[in-house]
Amino acid sequence: MTVIGITGPTGAGKTTALEVLAEMGFEIVDCDALYYQLLRTDESLRRALEEAFGPVFLPDGSLDRRAVAKRVFGDPSELAKLNSIVFPAVSGAVEQKIRECSQKGLAIDAINLVESGMGKLCRATVAVTAAPAIRLKRIMNRDGLTGEQARARIAAQKSEDWYREHCTFLLENQEENWDACQKLMRSFFQNLLELLQKESMKMEAKEWKKTLLTEKKNGYDRMPAQEREAMDRYCEGYKAFLDAGKTERECVREGIRLAEEKGFRPYHRGMELKTGDRVYLDNRGKMLLLAVIGQKSLAEGAQITAAHIDSPRLDLKPTPLYEAEELAYLKTHYYGGIRKYQWVTIPLELHGVVALKDGTTVQVAIGEGNEPKLVINDLLPHLGAEQSKKTLAEGITGEQLNILVGSEPMEGEEKDRVKLAVMKLLYEKYHFTEADFISAELEAVPAVNATDIGLDRSMIGAYGHDDRVCGYAALKAMLDLDEVPGKTAVCVLADKEEIGSVGVSGMMTAAFDTFMEDLCETQGVPVRACLEKSFCLSADVTAAFDPNFGDVYEKNNSAYVNYGVGLCKYTGSRGKGGSNDASAEFLGWVRRTLDEAGVLWQIGELGKVDQGGGGTVAYDVARLNADVIDIGVPVLSMHAPFEVISKIDLFSAYQAFKAYFEAK
Repeated sequence: MTVIGITGPTGAGKTTALEVLAEMGFEIVDCDALYYQLLRTDESLRRALEEAFGPVFLPDGSLDRRAVAKRVFGDPSELAKLNSIVFPAVSGAVEQKIRECSQKGLAIDAINLVESGMGKLCRATVAVTAAPAIRLKRIMNRDGLTGEQARARIAAQKSEDWYREHCTFLLENQEENWDACQKLMRSFFQNLLELLQKESMKMEAKEWKKTLLTEKKNGYDRMPAQEREAMDRYCEGYKAFLDAGKTERECVREGIRLAEEKGFRPYHRGMELKTGDRVYLDNRGKMLLLAVIGQKSLAEGAQITAAHIDSPRLDLKPTPLYEAEELAYLKTHYYGGIRKYQWVTIPLELHGVVALKDGTTVQVAIGEGNEPKLVINDLLPHLGAEQSKKTLAEGITGEQLNILVGSEPMEGEEKDRVKLAVMKLLYEKYHFTEADFISAELEAVPAVNATDIGLDRSMIGAYGHDDRVCGYAALKAMLDLDEVPGKTAVCVLADKEEIGSVGVSGMMTAAFDTFMEDLCETQGVPVRACLEKSFCLSADVTAAFDPNFGDVYEKNNSAYVNYGVGLCKYTGSRGKGGSNDASAEFLGWVRRTLDEAGVLWQIGELGKVDQGGGGTVAYDVARLNADVIDIGVPVLSMHAPFEVISKIDLFSAYQAFKAYFEAK
C-alpha cells in the first residue's frame, strides 16, 4: 500500500488532487475532519487541552474555537503548546487509519503535513501549488472574497519555495479549466505511482538483501571511534605480556603476577570457596588454571576458556653442546610444526631452566636486550646449487638446526677448546655443568620483541602469537571482570598443545579434570554434572587469508585480517579428522552472545578441504561432555618465528571472551 501526503497553499487545487486520488482507489484522510472528530471522542485529547488552556469546551461539548484562537493568536509559545498536543493526537489517529486501510493506497490531506511530522508516514509528500494570480482568482470565485481579502489570505500562508524545500514533489497546477486540471493531475499521479513502484522494487530488493544475505565489513568500518583508545591500551599490554613470556614457563609466571594484582590467590585442595572468590592453580610452572566463583551453583555448569601458551620452537637435546672445526654448537630437536628453513640466519635467544642434582633449579635467559644473540647458519647461494634443487621441507633438515654459540678457544687446551670456553661461560653465570643439560628444559626462541607492523601501526608482529594471543585475551577478560559472573568462570592456559596436548602439563592431563572436580567438591556437586552443562571456548588462533598464497584458501570460508575474532565450527584435516565439531545449538548461542555484546566476529575454516588442516584442545575438553567451539585471532605466517596479527582482531578476541564470561 502506498501512502501519499497532500498539502499546499489555499487555492492551488488540493481538493481536485484528492478527488483524482479517490478515483484511482485511494482512501482519503481529511486531517481537519479527523481533528474535530477526535475533539468529540478522544478524552485524553480533551483533557490535555483543558489542562493547557483551561475551559475551552462549550456546554454542547464542542471546542470553543474563539477562546482557543484568542489564546494562541499572536503568541508563538502558546501556538507551539497547542500544536504539541494536537499534532501527536492526529498523527496517532492517521497511523491507525493506515494500519486499517484495505485500499490501493491512502492520501493524507493535511495543511500541516510537514510540521506535524506526518510526512514521515508517507512514501511521497506532494505540495499542490499554483501561480499567485491563478490562486487569487480561484479564492475570490470560490469564497466570495474581495481581491484585497484574497491577497491577505495568500500573504499569510507559506511560499512556494517553502513547499519546494520541504516536500518530495511539487504539483504545479496552472490550469484554469477544470477538465484540463483533472487531466494534469491524473497524469501526474499515474507517473508518480509508477515511479514509486520502481523505487519500491529497488528498496525491496535492498531490504531482502540486508535481511537475507551476509555482508562482510572491515572492522575499521564497524568499530565505534570511542573504542580505538581502549584497543590501543589493550594492545600495549599484550605486547608487554609477549615480551615477558617467551616460553610457557615465563607465561605462567607473568600470568600469576597479573592475576595476583587483581586479587587472585593460590588454590589449595580443601580450601573453602565462596561466591566471588578468585583463585589460581600453578601446575608445575607450565600450566595455569584460574577461576572466579560465580553466583550460580556449579551444578548449572561453568563458562570455561582453554588456550595454550606453548609455541613452536627449538629445544636443546639432552647432550647438546659440541665442537666442529673449532666452532661450538648446540644441537636441537624442533618442537611443534615448524618450517625448518625459517629458523636459520635469524637471531635467537635461549630461555628455560636447568634442574641440578641438589634439587635447585636455575633460571636461564641468554640473548635478552643487548646481550649477544645466537644463530643457525645457512649455506651460501654460491655453493647451494644442490640444496636449491630440494623442496622447502628438505632444504634444511632437523639435524642441521644446530645453534652457533662460540668460536674463541680456551688457552692451554688442545681438544674441544671452544666447547670448553662456552661451557665455562655458562658455568660462571648459571653454575651448571655439561652433565646438567640432561635435566634441563632450554628453548631457543627468536630474539625479537613484539612490535607494531605497518605504516599505520594497525598490526602487531611477534614470536608466539600462536597461541599466546588467545591465552592473554582469555586471561585478561577474566581479570577484568568487574562483577561476579553468573556462572563460575574458568580459564585454562595449557602447555604441550603444539605436540598433541600430551604430557603432564598438557590439556590431556588430569590437571584440568582434577581442578574442576576440586571446585565442584566445595559445593557438593558431582564434576560430571557440572561439565555436562558447561560451555567451553577453545581459544586458539586460526589462519588469516593471505593473498600471496590465496590458492590454499577457500575465500568464502576463510578468516580475514581486520574482520574480528574468528569462529571455527570444526578443525581437523580433510574429512574433519581429529576435530571437535561444535553443535549448531551451541554455535547459535555463541553468535547471539557476541552480537548482543557488539563484538566483531567472523567464521572460517583452516584452508581448503584437501589442503591440510590442524587441531586444537577442543576435542580434549569435548571428551568430558562439555560443549566446545574454537575461537581465536586470525594469524598471518602462523608457526613462523615472526607472526602477524591485526590489532582489531586481537581486541575483538578480548571482547568476545569478556562477553562470554559475563553472559547470563
